Amino acid sequence: EACYNCGRSGHIAKDCKEPKREREQCCYNCGKPGHLARDCDHADEQKCYSCGEFGHIQKDCTKVKCYRCGETGHVAINCSKTSEVNCYRCGESGHLARECTIEATA
Repeated sequence: EACYNCGRSGHIAKDCKEPKREREQCCYNCGKPGHLARDCDHADEQKCYSCGEFGHIQKDCTKVKCYRCGETGHVAINCSKTSEVNCYRCGESGHLARECTIEATA
């Protein structure tokens, strides 16, 4: 692995003999440099964890991608398409174990 400070291998950043490199801090809220989260103009807006845009949250995101069918606009639990997945509980295809209606056997 390479040192995050100087980029050379053989040591890690905390043991680096080179002067510590100054890195521009980015805002944890909007991800842009030049200010901190406490000074962010978007601090009172909702931020979506799926697309990173402001003005809505993840459950209302229209850009969210379904892991079952690959389309955008809905999540797998709300997907109406059957998939090629196999259930670990009953062995049948088209649903996951958490969606299985067969009673689990011990």
